[in-house]
Amino acid sequence: MARIGFVVREGLVFGVIAGAFSLLVRLVSVIATNNVTPTIFSDFVTSALGLLIIGGAGRKLAASTRGVGPAVPMGAIAGGISELFRTVLAALILSYLPVGQAAFNRLSPIEQRQSSDLGNLILTLGLDLALAMAFGALIGWLGAWSLLRFRPPREPEA
Repeated sequence: MARIGFVVREGLVFGVIAGAFSLLVRLVSVIATNNVTPTIFSDFVTSALGLLIIGGAGRKLAASTRGVGPAVPMGAIAGGISELFRTVLAALILSYLPVGQAAFNRLSPIEQRQSSDLGNLILTLGLDLALAMAFGALIGWLGAWSLLRFRPPREPEA
């Protein structure tokens, strides 16, 4: 039971850290370009930071548990939390910024209704979360595996 709590705690902590960094990159990009559409560079930086943070968390778990198993659910939790930050929290913040309101006002009435459709938003968010959790689990596993596979031996073999 303690191991489950440890995995959940690490997933939440590193998910919030990765989400905060991705949110910061997104907001800086919006302020710098005065456009709510993410740029290729901001998407690349956000993905790279997520890979480094979640992969590092997987390495940390592998060092403490000596296995790759706990890194998979931790990566899934961290990937889901960071995606929530990147999509939901960023959308909420951008909707209150003048650049976000201006972008929404430029849409046609049909596009405004489509962007406000709750069913469509829930479906899209669910698909984004599922994909982020799958990739987060893979990244956590890869970080743990790389530590256990390529770390130099600490004890001489008998």
